Amino acid sequence: MIHCKVCGAEIAPSAKTCPSCGASNKPPVYKRIWFWLLMIFVLLPILTGILSSGGTTSPQGSGNSSGTAENSSNPTASAKQSEFDGDCGVSASAQMGASIIGYPELTISITNTSEKDISAIQFYAVPYDVYGDEITSWKNQNNLYTDTAIGAGKSTSISYQFIEDRVKTVKLYIYSVYFSDGTEWGNKDAAKSTILDHGALVEVSGES
Repeated sequence: MIHCKVCGAEIAPSAKTCPSCGASNKPPVYKRIWFWLLMIFVLLPILTGILSSGGTTSPQGSGNSSGTAENSSNPTASAKQSEFDGDCGVSASAQMGASIIGYPELTISITNTSEKDISAIQFYAVPYDVYGDEITSWKNQNNLYTDTAIGAGKSTSISYQFIEDRVKTVKLYIYSVYFSDGTEWGNKDAAKSTILDHGALVEVSGES
């Protein structure tokens, strides 16, 4: 027997109403089957999501923080690469030979194909010996520089003498063209790996 919640009279647990006062004798919500079925349908997807994520959840903001870091670094990388995009504004060819005193000499013929005057150009030379092996001794003059002004549409010729007499030929790259208006194609501070990947390759003929 149980007691009526309204008048306190004893009533059978299965009775729908109190025989004394007529109050309804409904069981609490948590004792009803439909309540637990509803809880299962609500809680099951939540528990499944927590377990599938390793038992932890992170705020949405923390997920965005790594994305922000990646996005902030990508524009930098793109900007670095874009310095070498497009036409460098120079048409060049080179001839390897020997100077009058017998040292290796590189002569570069340059034409300014842009509509702006050129103030300076930087080349990178990778020297090779008679066996075709790259020469890596400290005497090599890898970075070749000229500040001879070249007007738009004009041409010039520049020679460089190497002090390392083992140099027979070079692989030559343009990695910086500085124009009179202050703009630059390439990057005068580029590392060797960047120059070899993105520099403008100049055809070199002959041997010293």
